[in-house]
Amino acid sequence: MKVTRKQLFKKLIPFFEEEMGYTYFKDTILADGGIFIKKIDDKIYVCIGIDTSNLFVNSFTCNYYMGQSLTYALLYEGIRDAYMRPCQLLSKGDLEKYQSNGVLSELYWWYSDDDRSVESFKEVVRITEPQFINNFELRERIVANESAKYDYELTVKIRKLVKNGVPDFKAQFVPEKEKDGIPLIWFAAAEYIEKDEKDFCKNAVFMLAADAYRQYVLDEQVKQ
Repeated sequence: MKVTRKQLFKKLIPFFEEEMGYTYFKDTILADGGIFIKKIDDKIYVCIGIDTSNLFVNSFTCNYYMGQSLTYALLYEGIRDAYMRPCQLLSKGDLEKYQSNGVLSELYWWYSDDDRSVESFKEVVRITEPQFINNFELRERIVANESAKYDYELTVKIRKLVKNGVPDFKAQFVPEKEKDGIPLIWFAAAEYIEKDEKDFCKNAVFMLAADAYRQYVLDEQVKQ
């Protein structure tokens, strides 16, 4: 029986939120339904997106992404290793062990209809997620990257604008109703900040709005 993404997330959300310390956000803009995020440093966030196979039924994995922003899988020159799959962090011996146990396919997919395989996926995340997060040399390259810093500063401007009020202007891309639980003011602020940028478009506005709003939510959680 085919396992839907909704059913898969139901299996994974308690693990990522309660055990791994992530917050789940609905995401129809970039991450195909949902994404897990946590803040690990002053300006560094880790996102985990769930990837399901278009070729193999009930096959899934995840991708780790580290950045100053929460725009999932946005890579900059010199920090391509900020986007990785768990199996890239496992030793050859560990990969062979999981494959021989039948919980991991030869192409490094787990099986969402097999509880033993889902538990194996969680075990691998427990092993590899700390390795990914504790790559401090990667963190340094992310913080030093000028393009990444510029994009982060855009989200800071959006957050300030939401707090202080968005000036009146003729918006093109603000949706008619909330998207992914993001209040409309965040889209308005993102469009106001983005309107003079060279890559100004609906998708850029939506990504910036989501990015800034989720940063705000995570920072508010820290305060509580």
